[in-house]
Amino acid sequence: MNKNVNKKPPTRDRLMKAAHLFYNEGIRAVGIDRLLEEADTSIMSLYRNFGSKDALVEAYLERRHQRTQEQLDREVARRATTPRERILATYDVLAEVVFADERYRGCAFINASVEMANPDHPLTRLAIRHKDAMLERFARDAREAGAPDPETLAAQLLLLMDGAFVGSDMRRDPSIALQARAAASTLLDVALSSSAAPL
Repeated sequence: MNKNVNKKPPTRDRLMKAAHLFYNEGIRAVGIDRLLEEADTSIMSLYRNFGSKDALVEAYLERRHQRTQEQLDREVARRATTPRERILATYDVLAEVVFADERYRGCAFINASVEMANPDHPLTRLAIRHKDAMLERFARDAREAGAPDPETLAAQLLLLMDGAFVGSDMRRDPSIALQARAAASTLLDVALSSSAAPL
């Protein structure tokens, strides 16, 4: 007989799995009792593994950041070969996420920053690091594509992406992500054509 049939996953894994509640229901809305019930564990286990609810939220967002970057690397590489295609493929990945997730609630990092309502809060700083990574991704591709001002273009592309996150959530309309892709394509065309204009 297999002794592992009814064996529960490690407590830390159960707590990290339960952390999806922060995205689905909101960080402040999810109390410790609700979290512990979902993870089927005790408050002492939470403290032993993470020290606090805030530390669990931070670990959850760190993992989400890592997985998002890995997903983008994998999915963009599968779709695109040129820098311009890589930028637009990022919006394609976003659109797929919005279309596929019935419980889509926008960007977890924007949500966390809004909930904390404090630019110095550790979760807000973590959210900014996530957005900075997206900026660097866009700027790298814009630079390789030959944009004359890749940093400005990257900031504009990120604004479009963040708008798509928020708009898709507020209106429950996944097509907004595709509209953001079309706008990004126009931005790229303008930026890249200006780089080719004669002096």
